[in-house]
Amino acid sequence: MNQAIPVFVINLARREDRLERVSHHLEERGVAFTRVDACDATKVDEAVLDGVITPAGPLGALGLGDRSCTVSHTYAWEAFLQTGARFGLMLEDDVFLSGDVSNLLQSDDWIPSHVDVIKLEKFGSGSSKVLLGDAEIKVPGTERALHRMYSRHVGGGAYILSRRAAQVALSYRGRMRVPIDHFLFNDTVSPVFRQLKPFIIQPAMATQRHYEYNSDIAKFGKAARPTGWRLKLRKLRRGWNEISQIHRQLVVFLTKRGAIREIFWKDSAP
Repeated sequence: MNQAIPVFVINLARREDRLERVSHHLEERGVAFTRVDACDATKVDEAVLDGVITPAGPLGALGLGDRSCTVSHTYAWEAFLQTGARFGLMLEDDVFLSGDVSNLLQSDDWIPSHVDVIKLEKFGSGSSKVLLGDAEIKVPGTERALHRMYSRHVGGGAYILSRRAAQVALSYRGRMRVPIDHFLFNDTVSPVFRQLKPFIIQPAMATQRHYEYNSDIAKFGKAARPTGWRLKLRKLRRGWNEISQIHRQLVVFLTKRGAIREIFWKDSAP
């Protein structure tokens, strides 16, 4: 298969089991990929983390897992920029992709010139309602469409970046204040969301709920969870972050540029 959009899989060196699984999965999907060595939270130098993401931000104190994961994604962006491709698909190694995913990788001509970030993933297992624009285009070789995101839907398991988006995102190294998925897909805490204006493919083509993996970062993230008054303060801050964006979202909704839509995952035959 001709593959105009290269794929980069983020994988810890010590998780050969995940690499074996994702390699087999992508082979079944007809997708070639480049492995990106992930930043390991068990042995990373603090200076490496500080060079990308701060220890705390609008969501509160950040655990080693979230910070290391964010660093890992910057490695994938750098690897992408070393190619001559116009767009790159970033994957985490526990992702499960729909059977038609290879169809959108054969060419990048379908991506509109104003689109820099495309999210492929439905995050989590529960209901997800997001403020989305109308379908702009049909994604070739699929029964899916591309929508502008006007509110948050996090998760960094599968997304496409343009070269411009990767360069803009990397320019924030040392100034990132939230985990990678919030950095790209949470309008309430990230100026990059407003700068790059992400889109999402709907129905989603990727999920991280297919396998019963234990999270590699959960035990590190839990250590950063506050208690007592600090927890209450964090909740207040998060509430304020949400409220601060209501006026933007209301304008989109009232001018009928967007509507509340259910995000859902759908598999499809190749």
